[in-house]
Amino acid sequence: MVTISLRPLSRHWRLIAALAIVAIAFPAWWRDVHAGSRGGTNPNLLWYVKTSDKVAALTFDDGPSPTATPKILKILESHHARATFFVVGRVAREYPAIVRQEARAGMEVGNHTYAHINLKIHSPAQDMEDLAHTQDVVRDITGRSPSLMRPPYGSYNASVIAVARHLKLKVILWSWTEDTKDWTNPGVSNIVSRVVNHIQPGDIVLLHDGGGNRAQTVAALPLILNDLTAMGYRLTTVSHLLTYASRRR
Repeated sequence: MVTISLRPLSRHWRLIAALAIVAIAFPAWWRDVHAGSRGGTNPNLLWYVKTSDKVAALTFDDGPSPTATPKILKILESHHARATFFVVGRVAREYPAIVRQEARAGMEVGNHTYAHINLKIHSPAQDMEDLAHTQDVVRDITGRSPSLMRPPYGSYNASVIAVARHLKLKVILWSWTEDTKDWTNPGVSNIVSRVVNHIQPGDIVLLHDGGGNRAQTVAALPLILNDLTAMGYRLTTVSHLLTYASRRR
């Protein structure tokens, strides 16, 4: 008689339960229909916040960078602006002082995986380990675990969202009209125009402070802030932006 032990599975019962819920609720829960120009409508993801207030969130991925991030922080502080930094765990571990500087400056630190992996093509267990590792790294550095997660490449599926929910992480993407593509180094003027020419209340802007040479992003940032401020916009963190969604005018 063969005996099968369920003990290894018992260690992951919460994840298994979450995935079971996904399977049961899949038809209604995963629909992403009537997408507009700014993003989809899946309630488990955030592309922008519905508000009439002139407020938007700048977000920076792939850092921290010892060359770009301190400059970006200095520019943000000089313009009295706040932003959200989605950090790569292994990079944050290498440059903890910069992550602490982000937190002390009133910026928000989010989870961008530990190894910048494509979560969609890994198993739920691998995704869980990677994201949880980053949670631990950021908590050890700043004293607080992230509440937001951005999947690298914007790549996700139902199991990725289930893992994020299990870790109490809200999945944040970006407004489709606010993808600066700054990682391609398209030129400072192009980065600025891609933000300023399409900005709408509640937008989430995608920028990068790591993953390569970010000199163009650094040069574009004060121009973006000057233009948006002149237009009456306030730049804040994603979590603060979320508070506008429940406000009534």
